[in-house]
Amino acid sequence: MMYPYNANETMKLLGRQSMVYVLDRYPEVEEQITEIARARPYSFALDAACDLFMLGYIYGKRAERARRKGTKKDE
Repeated sequence: MMYPYNANETMKLLGRQSMVYVLDRYPEVEEQITEIARARPYSFALDAACDLFMLGYIYGKRAERARRKGTKKDE
């Protein structure tokens, strides 16, 4: 079986992230993901959900950095 974090560039990016860091910083995330899993028992893959969450986290961080960079230019 192929290691999923070598499959493509998106997965390589996700493979370099630390979900533990995010869960330590935002402890409610783990419970909320678990709640989603309970609500979708036959159509939910926890690993995929965590990867999608991390991708959203990455894009959120990028947007935050871009916003800050844009704000500094306006000053």
